[in-house]
Amino acid sequence: MAFLNLKFVRPVRLCRLLITVMLPLFCTAIHAYADNSELEYRVKSAFLFNFTKFIEWPIAQTPRSEFVMCVVGNGQLHAKLIETIGNKQHDGKPIQFTMIKHPGEAQNCQMVFLGFLERERLGDWIGAMSELAVLTVSDEQDFINLGGMIQFVIIDGKIRFDINQSAANRLSIKMSSKLLGLARNVN
Repeated sequence: MAFLNLKFVRPVRLCRLLITVMLPLFCTAIHAYADNSELEYRVKSAFLFNFTKFIEWPIAQTPRSEFVMCVVGNGQLHAKLIETIGNKQHDGKPIQFTMIKHPGEAQNCQMVFLGFLERERLGDWIGAMSELAVLTVSDEQDFINLGGMIQFVIIDGKIRFDINQSAANRLSIKMSSKLLGLARNVN
């Protein structure tokens, strides 16, 4: 059991031993995490596409020649959206995916996913879009309490969502009863 008695192992050998034992475990953990995050983004992409089927935007938002989904701060989700639903359509219109960096750019979007933002910046974005008929979605904590419309939550390893119906109603974005029935919570 000399393996367990590490006080007699020289520092260089100890370092090599730790690298030999820990590196495969670390790589396995990273691989499992990457697989989980890829699956998570794929599922969220499917949810985002399906949300469009159960939401009606005001007439002023619909005369465009394409349906625009915008993403803030989450390039991985943006790439997964393109990969997962890039060739689908919404009401006969092609879906365009755009990364945006400033709230003013949201006026060109029908849906905006806000990811990886600090609470203050999240509130700033929601405030800046408060007069735009844009569906706001995020997986950030307290998103619907800040005025966002749909918030992804993970419960027991499953992706679910909460809805802030009053925020959507205020901007004349109508959510079908089917969508509301699928939500975990509706405010």
